[in-house]
Amino acid sequence: MASEKLPPIVMLAIADIIVPEDRQRENAKADNQLINSITRVGLLNPIIVHADKTLVAGERRLDAYRQMNETTIPARIFEKLPPAAKFEAELQENLARKQLTWQEEVLAIGRYHDMRVDAFPGWTQMGTGEALGISRPVIVQRLAIYSNREDADVMACPTVTGAFNLLTARAERAKMAALSRGLITVDTVQSILPVHLPEGASKEERTAALLANIKTHNFAAETVEDIDKNLQAIKDGKIAEAALAAQAKLEVASDIIINADFLEWAESYDGAKFDCIHLDFPYGKNYSGARTRRTGKTHIAPIYADDPDIYFNLVAGFLALQDRVAFPACHCLHWFDMLYYQWSVEQFQAAGWTLIQPHPFIWSKGYQGVAADTNRRPRHTYETALMFSRGDRKIVKLDKDVLDCPVDEKLHLNQKPIQMLKHFLGMFVDKHTAVLDPTCGSGSALAAAKQLGAGRVLGIELDQSNAEVAKFFLQRVLGAGGADDQPDRP
Repeated sequence: MASEKLPPIVMLAIADIIVPEDRQRENAKADNQLINSITRVGLLNPIIVHADKTLVAGERRLDAYRQMNETTIPARIFEKLPPAAKFEAELQENLARKQLTWQEEVLAIGRYHDMRVDAFPGWTQMGTGEALGISRPVIVQRLAIYSNREDADVMACPTVTGAFNLLTARAERAKMAALSRGLITVDTVQSILPVHLPEGASKEERTAALLANIKTHNFAAETVEDIDKNLQAIKDGKIAEAALAAQAKLEVASDIIINADFLEWAESYDGAKFDCIHLDFPYGKNYSGARTRRTGKTHIAPIYADDPDIYFNLVAGFLALQDRVAFPACHCLHWFDMLYYQWSVEQFQAAGWTLIQPHPFIWSKGYQGVAADTNRRPRHTYETALMFSRGDRKIVKLDKDVLDCPVDEKLHLNQKPIQMLKHFLGMFVDKHTAVLDPTCGSGSALAAAKQLGAGRVLGIELDQSNAEVAKFFLQRVLGAGGADDQPDRP
């Protein structure tokens, strides 16, 4: 865009200028820095008024002239401005009157910035901020969001701060995933955290120190320094994204479903690790009975072993072998029976996991469930899960911890609906997440994770018939070749 010629500046009596009552700019008062600048070099950017002398843009500059006891002020008439200058003035007026949603504001500021960059090579973000009367932290934040305007999740955030925090949180998660995998180190990206290390620290020591410091860092953008750190975090996240994309081509599971005993399999496993573990072990309720399947194959009705020792042994075995399968930064969604709440929490915490919150996730199944004593007890219609974290891995999004979702198709006695699993897993599964389900049953959790965009999923299933059902189910839910939908080995 070529530079457009501006109309002549006119001198207007300050007393004649009308400031609309509905202008709501919080920083309308001029500070000493602005007054000193005007005193030294004059008013470089005249105020804008309508032909009837109603102020359009420049309330802080007008206030500075009033504080300086001036009687006139340089101005331009809005109706005579060229299109780009009109756009700037209209944007300033809308910002002052708060007539825009935060999304409209971001898009308008970004569009204006693009116009100025096109017209004036070397134009900076600070130039846009000064032209619009917007502080440095705000303009940097808005333009960072503008550069991600095609991201529907970012633009759907209820607040502009939430959108910016989502960007930094995503970058943080990507960096954490790359660090966990050993794809990047502190030297790969500029550290945004105060990491204090002795001279000559090894790569492993530097990486461990950064991972430890991430746990205590707050990414809420409130000051100029915080904004700068968050922008660096977003840049670092892009480096991590590239490293993860390259690594994803190398991480291949031979099959999404493996028919094996999980504990035996894990003892010798030395493949790619996982960021999210979905544990749905038998609850230890001493249930045994038939399972029904609708697979298009002959129905089978095996016995379901579910005594407490199986639950205890699987939990203890998983925790003993966790370093073989879990990255240093990892989430675990653990389904359990409330009878074993305290025992389960103690076991996980002793193994180094953090209980994210004491309240369990609750899946309400509607009017279905166990009626153990119809004369004395209510029907039990919900199941519970605990959320554990290793290495303070950040969540993907905030959501509620209770969900009403009816049971759908029953290919497996304890099959959980995909929609419910997507709700809970959606809090910590994204494209950088590798998901493991050690007792995957019908494969619902794997299907949910794939639908959430998980980069890699793997299920272990002891029962051969269940493993076949899971493969059938995944192929049907995910489409043709769903169970083989893994990246090709280069």
